[in-house]
Amino acid sequence: MPRRSSWLNTTASTLSGELARIGLTVPTDQLEYLLTDRVAAVADQMHITKRTARQYFDHDTLRTLAHDMALSIKEEAPGADLLTLPRTIAMPLPTLGATIAALVEAAALGAGDKDPDEPATAMALISTLGVLTRDHNGDLPTVRVPEPLLMRAARLIENTADLVHQGCSLPPDVAEDVRPHLQKALRDDAARLRSLIPETGRRSSSGLWAVPDDPS
Repeated sequence: MPRRSSWLNTTASTLSGELARIGLTVPTDQLEYLLTDRVAAVADQMHITKRTARQYFDHDTLRTLAHDMALSIKEEAPGADLLTLPRTIAMPLPTLGATIAALVEAAALGAGDKDPDEPATAMALISTLGVLTRDHNGDLPTVRVPEPLLMRAARLIENTADLVHQGCSLPPDVAEDVRPHLQKALRDDAARLRSLIPETGRRSSSGLWAVPDDPS
């Protein structure tokens, strides 16, 4: 196994910290892949070595990169408290149950893949769904939820499906031959969530949610 770069690990941790400051969690290995690609692109563009290109990834650059990443998913309202956002989507109870089950899987698989961020994010979303259900004072069978919650949950569940496809470790009580069925179930759950999200042109607000801590 090739030795991991201490620079890459340290820089990915710094970027992870900048993302955490604006309410985002991204698996460390994904940040390492991102940084590897960015360093290679800078080296190729400037006709320098990759080692030399690393010097351009200082703290200010990483902070800007984190902000750009947040803007790319601004529909998820990064940094915002989901419980304070308008509850504009009627979520059917079967979808609510399936989403909670999928997020439990995301937490278990994230822990098995030794990434501390994914389980914490999944459990936070489960907790929020529980509070929204408790606060619901209308007629079932729907619960009103904020749109960014659905988008955050769908992305996390899709990421978990990718982990399953890539061969991540399954929980001890899950047989290996269940992997394709688990992957399909997760993708179906994510698709069910996305089907509840209105198209951009049909949103009542202009869209969106501010990304905090603008480095500019």
